[in-house]
Amino acid sequence: VMTGMLQKGLTSSSMMGGPQCPQALIISPTRELTCQIYNEARKFSHETIVKTVVVYGGVSVPHQLRKIEMGCNLLVATPGRLKDFIERGKVTH
Repeated sequence: VMTGMLQKGLTSSSMMGGPQCPQALIISPTRELTCQIYNEARKFSHETIVKTVVVYGGVSVPHQLRKIEMGCNLLVATPGRLKDFIERGKVTH
């Protein structure tokens, strides 16, 4: 995923502060698995311009919203929090 994103060019984080349309989306069923996937994705995106963001329930919504608003190329999310952010207009497809 990372190689393809870098080869094709990044397009999704150009509207800082506006709704984000990640180029790649990984949905996982649990908070724990979501965090594990996010940590691995960060390793692959280290020293690149790919902005990886994680969102899941049980933690501060404003903090996660700020992270998304700063730009997002790859989003790792649980279904419930993803649905919430789509309904808020913060993530689009």
